[in-house]
Parts: sequence; C-alpha cells; structure tokens
Amino acid sequence: MLILSETTDNLQVVLGSTVATNQLQCMSSWRDRTSTTFVAGRTIINTNNTTDVNVVGAPSASTQRVIDYLSVFNNDTATSTVTIKLDANGTEVILFRATIASGEKIEYQEGQGFQVLATNGSLKTSLNQGAPPPNGNSLNTVILASDVTNNNAVANTIQDVTGLSASFLANKMYYFRFVIWYQAAATTTGSRWSVRADAGLATFISYVSEYSLTTTSATRNIANQAFDSPAASNATSATTQSNLSIIEGYFTPTADCNFIARFASEVANSAITAKAGSVLYFQQLTP
Repeated sequence: MLILSETTDNLQVVLGSTVATNQLQCMSSWRDRTSTTFVAGRTIINTNNTTDVNVVGAPSASTQRVIDYLSVFNNDTATSTVTIKLDANGTEVILFRATIASGEKIEYQEGQGFQVLATNGSLKTSLNQGAPPPNGNSLNTVILASDVTNNNAVANTIQDVTGLSASFLANKMYYFRFVIWYQAAATTTGSRWSVRADAGLATFISYVSEYSLTTTSATRNIANQAFDSPAASNATSATTQSNLSIIEGYFTPTADCNFIARFASEVANSAITAKAGSVLYFQQLTP
C-alpha cells in the first residue's frame, strides 16, 4: 500500500533522459480519507524528461491519500528509464525503477505492487524483461511480441528492433545470440543487421552478423567490434517471406543499458520487417 500522509508528500515520476519524440503518459487513481470523509480522485499527466512531475500530489492537512493505481505508458519511439519516487518534503525515496521499451507500461496496483507489462499486455518476468537471474548463469530468452518494420524514406537508415532487447549491467560480460526471421518487400531489397546499447560504451564487444543474400548464400560479417556495424546494407534478400538473420557474440558495457538488435533497409521506402517470434538468447557470464 502507498499512502501520502503529509501535505509535503508527493509521488513523482522522472525519466533518465530526454525523450526522442513523445513524453510518457502517466495516470493515477487515489482516495482521500479523513475521520469523516472519503473522496476519490485521479491525476493524468505527461512526463517532462529529467524534470520531476507529480503523478500523485500531496493531500490536504489531516488527510491520508491512498494510492490505488498508477500507470506509466511509454508512448515514445525509444526505450526509456523511468524512476518512481516519493518526495517527502525534499527527502527523495526511490520506490521503483525500470527500463521500458516503446509500447511497454509500468503499473502499480494496491495489494499487487509494481510490475512491468510487455507490448502485448502480458506480465514481464525475469526471462523476457532481460534482467539476469540471481545466479547470473542461466540462459535467458526474450521473444519479439509483434512485427517491427523499417521502410525509412532514407535508404540504409538503421533503427531498433523494438521489443527485442535486454537490460545489461555495467562491467559484466554477456554472451548474446539474436535469431531473427524477417520479410522483405522484394528480393531486390537488401538489409543489414546489428546491435547497440542505449547507454555507455563497450569495454569489449565482438560479434558475428549473418543474414540472407540469395537462396544459396548469405552476407557474413565476422569481426564486428562497434555498434551499428556493418555500415552498409547488402543488395538482396533470399526471399520475400522467409529470411534469417543471426547476430552472435560477447559484450561488456561501461554502463547499465538496454541492449537491442538493429536493422536497416537497403532501399528507400521498401520494407524490411522483423517478425514476431524472433528470439534473443543471452547469458551473464561474470558475477
């Protein structure tokens, strides 16, 4: 249960960085209780980048404000780190923090606590949210819940495979393997496939990316050591319906980050679509 009991108590939401396009949508419902009254209310507000916003404001004197529900929906086009905290007259207490992809949501419900919902509305667990289990040695799985299309008006513009990502910790070594099946608008439309982190740099990164070229050959980049490599797309796709990309390697980040697959279309306005059911496997190798 979350209760604001002082006229200087505020429940706040703040982002870790500036949004790419849209502020995140926040909504809360609550009830004020005194010795004689019961009044329900709600707050609807957007985030303001790295400036705190009161998603539940302070109650009046001699009033307890009981918070029943809170949601923060990522309406932006990029992943965002969200912090929910109590500001008790200037003393800040962090209650919950999570990195959520576009279309994901943080929810709080009385009696249930905080949780993160995936883009398909299902509850994210330690397997599909990308958080390593306590022993750090298990192989974890993230499954892409819905199709992601790149048909940018500028050829070879790389973008995230939104939803096919995991949270990695600073200075920990990880093994990763993306297995992505994709479609092309035409066999004359090529692509490129890579990875990036949304924060920090790489103490170490080395990976192979391999993806369809023709029905009997593939483009294979065997020594990528930077984000968004290679720089150019290949020229064709094996089929329009059933192409495969595999990105596999090792990565040690310099900061806590969201690690995500990336892709581009070789031809302007010609779609390359990463299909739902594509998979990321990853394992934390160092404690």
